[in-house]
Amino acid sequence: MMLILLVSHQIIQPTFKLMKYFIILTLFLYSSHSWSASNFYDNALENFNETKYETAIKYLEKEIVFNPKSSESFVLLGKSYEKIDDLTTANKYYNIAFTLVPHNLELNFLLGKTAYNLGNIEDYAEFISNLEILCDKDCEEIDNLKLLAE
Repeated sequence: MMLILLVSHQIIQPTFKLMKYFIILTLFLYSSHSWSASNFYDNALENFNETKYETAIKYLEKEIVFNPKSSESFVLLGKSYEKIDDLTTANKYYNIAFTLVPHNLELNFLLGKTAYNLGNIEDYAEFISNLEILCDKDCEEIDNLKLLAE
């Protein structure tokens, strides 16, 4: 009986050590993953503000891999593509963000603006309607969107 306990102890002890290392490794990888994901967005925003749009796009594409529900990342991707005159791709990323936060005033404005600039008047009118529902009486986004057609 004593021999069985001794043998089982020799088997269990290394298993616990292995589990301990596995847990430590998992925690380390999770914390570095969280840090790197937020670092991608911060780097993208910094590059966007410095008018380095292509570099911002590269960071944002990495960011959405780690954080696919970040509407802010998709909006900034859209803005970056809009700055390099790729309105079709900008519109694609704005639409993805719209599925995440359809009530966002700025996003409805951006979608309406790109729809107008792409010649899609039906969508342009739809985003004006959205903003009329979402906005209070004084709404800068709806005023600016209506100014495009004047």
